[in-house]
Amino acid sequence: MRTISEQRLFDALATLSHAFAQGGVPSMPGGDAVAEDGAGEPSPAITAMDDEMREVLGEAALAVAFGAFASRGGDGGPIHTLIAAMGLMAIRSGEEPDPPGEILGIAARDEQVETEIDRAGEEIDRRFGREAVAEDITAALEARLIGTAITLAGCTLPEGVDGQAAVRLRAARCFARLAAGLLAMDAAGTMPGKEA
Repeated sequence: MRTISEQRLFDALATLSHAFAQGGVPSMPGGDAVAEDGAGEPSPAITAMDDEMREVLGEAALAVAFGAFASRGGDGGPIHTLIAAMGLMAIRSGEEPDPPGEILGIAARDEQVETEIDRAGEEIDRRFGREAVAEDITAALEARLIGTAITLAGCTLPEGVDGQAAVRLRAARCFARLAAGLLAMDAAGTMPGKEA
């Protein structure tokens, strides 16, 4: 892999960030930036990058974002990271990203959520008893969530889409949406069982 200095990465990130903030991506000599409406050809700055350079730049951007959120503290980082992941997974699925719409879609089901909490609590008591170890219950919960998500994702694939990779991507999107929804409800003080 090609060695790229930290300074070059910071310069590239600063250039891209500034260009995106201005409504386009940067041009290279002899090319124009792509406007927000997407009209025209892709920017030479992006098309000139090989896959390896794009990957390095993407990883650097993630590292910078992580560092910024970690140094700032607070609850903003996880939700923004999940929103970005939701958008990327939507693009990978060939859909228009709409993370806020996806999150709002689950936030309106408080009554169903409370019913599921009660049902799950009763089942855990029956299966594990009151003296259960938290790690055992968590492992059972993870297995059930993953199994259910993959089953439902496989049953609800769009027409003409098949394969385990598509099923797992759809399940991953579901998990990201639910995680973002949980954080959003927690931030708003609307989690079931929590004082508003």
